[in-house]
Amino acid sequence: MDKLLACATAFHNLLDVEYRIVLGRKNQLTELHIRFEAVHFHHLMGLGKLKDLQVATRNRSQIFGEILSGSFSYRDIAISDFVGQIENRFSPLSQIETVFDNNNLVFRYNERLHSFSMIQADFLLSTPIDGNDIYVFLVKNDNDENYFCRSFFPKETTDYTVGQTKYALLYKEKIKLSTGEKEIQYDRLNKDK
Repeated sequence: MDKLLACATAFHNLLDVEYRIVLGRKNQLTELHIRFEAVHFHHLMGLGKLKDLQVATRNRSQIFGEILSGSFSYRDIAISDFVGQIENRFSPLSQIETVFDNNNLVFRYNERLHSFSMIQADFLLSTPIDGNDIYVFLVKNDNDENYFCRSFFPKETTDYTVGQTKYALLYKEKIKLSTGEKEIQYDRLNKDK
């Protein structure tokens, strides 16, 4: 399978999923509801970095649809002089559901600790996949109480977790939105009940 299509397919599988995560710190609970929208794939894949191609500025939802239909593929972006900047995202993004299913490290993200970075986020998830940590930066949606993925990439030289406030994962469930089916993935809240 085309590796760009593999990433888009993996992300498409999450469009009908919500993760509900309950975190604890200093006797305070924080609840996150994470959802996924087709328009977010473009940024997570890093397609905006391909500045020498029209894909960088084209309609994000339309590009996502073209990738899923097979009319736009890795071959179309491989000609970019900047494709090397996103090569490290293909393997982890094709496993994005595994990243979310396995995650158990959550940090409140303080962007001032990484002033060299342009990333603006509320929370940072860190999950090891294939021997490397994958970072997922979450931001609260302005329109509702849900969070979405602002950025997604594997750890390279910078450890974005250093100095960040770590939260204890207390509960995590995966909800299939179309059916309401729930899968409890982690539960420290009810283990003694």
